[in-house]
Formats: sequence, C-alpha cells, structure tokens
Amino acid sequence: IHRRQTALRLRYIQVGGYPHALPRLVLDVDHTGWVDSLEDLRPSLVVVNPQSHHAHVWYEFADPFPPEPSQRSLGLLADLSARLEAYHGADPSYGGLMGRNPLRVPVGYAIDGPPWDPVRLAEALRLRVPRVPEASLRASAYGRNVALFDALRRWAYGQVEGARRSMDEASWRGVVLREALSLNERLFRDHPKGPLPANEVRWTAKSVAKWTWRRYRGGRIYLTPSTGNPDRSRLSRALREAIPPLSPEAQEEGRRRGGATRGRAQTQAAEERVLEALRRLQLRGEPITATTLAREAGVSRQKAHKWLKRMRGEG
Repeated sequence: IHRRQTALRLRYIQVGGYPHALPRLVLDVDHTGWVDSLEDLRPSLVVVNPQSHHAHVWYEFADPFPPEPSQRSLGLLADLSARLEAYHGADPSYGGLMGRNPLRVPVGYAIDGPPWDPVRLAEALRLRVPRVPEASLRASAYGRNVALFDALRRWAYGQVEGARRSMDEASWRGVVLREALSLNERLFRDHPKGPLPANEVRWTAKSVAKWTWRRYRGGRIYLTPSTGNPDRSRLSRALREAIPPLSPEAQEEGRRRGGATRGRAQTQAAEERVLEALRRLQLRGEPITATTLAREAGVSRQKAHKWLKRMRGEG
C-alpha cells in the first residue's frame, strides 16, 4: 500500500477488491476484439497495452454495490461478470484486483465511456449473450461469492436457533466467520481463481450472520432426551467449540425439566387413548367400567379407574 501520489505513478494499481464497496467490474482481454464493443456495448474505460494492444476493460457502476452482499446482488454480479467474460472473450482466471494504471499509458491508449446502471447492463448483455453455461457462471468473478453465500446461509439456517440459546450475536458472528473461512478453502481449492480474498469472505459472513440472527425463525432445535437441552452432536464443529459445556448443576436442571416434559407428554397421550377407547365402547353399546376401559385403551385398570372417577366427579 502506497501513498496516493506514489501509487498513481506505478504501472499497475488496485482496481477492485475494495472493502467498502464494489464500484466496477474489470476484465482482462488478451486479444484486440475489445475494439468491436466500443459502439455496441461501450465500456466505461479501456486501458490498452501499447505493445500487445490487449486491454483491461472497465465497466464502472453509476451507483457502487454496497459491501454487504445480498443474494439478489450477488446473483446479478455473477450474471454480469459471466456474460461480460463471454461477450469479450476475457481471461476467466483474472481476479480483477490489479489493473493497468490509465495514467501511465501514452495518450490515446486510455479510452473512456459512460458509467452503467447494473440492471440496464444486464439487460443489454442478455440480448447479446442469451445463454451462459453453468460452468462459466460458477467460474466467473462473482460465481464464487454466490456459491459461498448459498453454502453459508444453508449451514446457518440449521445452527442459528441453537446459537441463540447459548451465545450473543457478536459470538455468533465469530462462529459464522470461522465457518465461512473454512468453506472458502474447501469449495475453491481447485477453482480457476482460487479461494476468495479474506475481506470478501468477511463481508459475506457478516451479512449471513446478521440476517439469520435477527430475522430467520425457521430452524429446528433437537433436544437431548435426558436433559432437554440442545443436542450438541447435531451442532456444527464451530458451534460446539464456541458453546461451553453445561455445568453439573445445569445438567441436573435440564434432566429435571426434561423429565417433567416427558411426564406431561405421556399423561396427555394416555388420556387421548382413553378418550378414543371410551368413544368406541359407546358406539358398540358395551358397559363402561374400569375393566372394559382398561382393556380397550391398553392402560392399567388402576389408571382407567382413576380417569373414570375424575370424569364422573367433574360431570
């Protein structure tokens, strides 16, 4: 990282990968076909290599994308980058981080044009590149972001309810970031562009963690039968490591609550069986005694007697 006056004298400067926003998409075009796009789909800037006449082609956005991605914005970016790479025949392995400095090329080798609205640019591209192979979409500049976002949110859906019972939002963000970094390495180890930069992973993790913690209510909690507490074996490794084990006192309290819950459930199930048995006896016209009710409901005669006594007392 250099001071501005030093950086602007260098041949290559950073053109993407900023932590605060996404102002443009930059392509590396290793042939002279970019000339054909100057009128048809005019780039915002073309920086030409004076020796080879290859170019870095910029599409500047009128309104930069915010740093925290949404599923919709990531999908639009992946679609734009894949179609632009197909349209220009750009190098799919170019990461878009460093580009040729437009201030360090001879006069006439930096050709400028208008900024673009992303939606209008996508519409124009769909007319010129109607279909993009799924493999090209995944390998595009933002195909990795979409894949990471989708994998991370699906993981978070199954973990956030358990996390709410054991930690605060700040701790949850740390757990999601660790999972995102792990996914980044596993998913993109063999990707043409390699894993995503750490700052892009952090923004994706922050977005997923905040949305799931504050808005997602679809998760299911699996409880341990003996304690009534969340089943740690069903949590991710990152979440298990972040949640401290229960103290002996908390385990005993969980067992007590779990036993009370099971007892209420068993009592309710027995009463439902007795009611069904009572209806069947009435339909058949049989006498309703403790013995016939116990046989029909599959409960002990003592329980059937208590139930009949309570019902007649309430009646």
